[in-house]
Amino acid sequence: MKFTPPKVVKDEEVKEVLEEIKEDQVISTKTIESENKEQVVQAPVEEKGSTVATLPVKDDDEGKIFTKVEVEAGFPGGDGAWTNFLRKNLNPDVAADNGAGEGTYTVIVKFVVSKDGSLSDITCESDPGYGICEEAKRVIKKTKNWTPAIQNGRNVNAYRRQPITFAVQSQ
Repeated sequence: MKFTPPKVVKDEEVKEVLEEIKEDQVISTKTIESENKEQVVQAPVEEKGSTVATLPVKDDDEGKIFTKVEVEAGFPGGDGAWTNFLRKNLNPDVAADNGAGEGTYTVIVKFVVSKDGSLSDITCESDPGYGICEEAKRVIKKTKNWTPAIQNGRNVNAYRRQPITFAVQSQ
């Protein structure tokens, strides 16, 4: 293959020749035999009765714990049921009983919801003290199985972060 460099000429010297293509013009009606048949690629022919073999999906995420998922893990019954569970089971006086002054105290609890819905690795990311972290962990451990998180249409292990706020009021 040879490359011919372009030649710069004045506009007046350029001859524009455009051939008109007719709508009914046929490119060719003859088949020309060529000796270079090796470069011709044949399209695949589908055989009747053939089937396509599919490989099983490799489960690389078996032990992985996701931080972001398509569908978050949830408490059975939804957010309202979760709030009711916390109100019913948390001891609201734990902070005041341990010497906390008036105000609000928020603990962020992080835990893993496994693909079977069980909870594990319950830890406090932020602990304001006064026994609040221990109380939050105690109550979360009491929960039954959660609805697991979903990624790519499958149940997966996923982290869940839950802020819990305790309010201490003077009496």
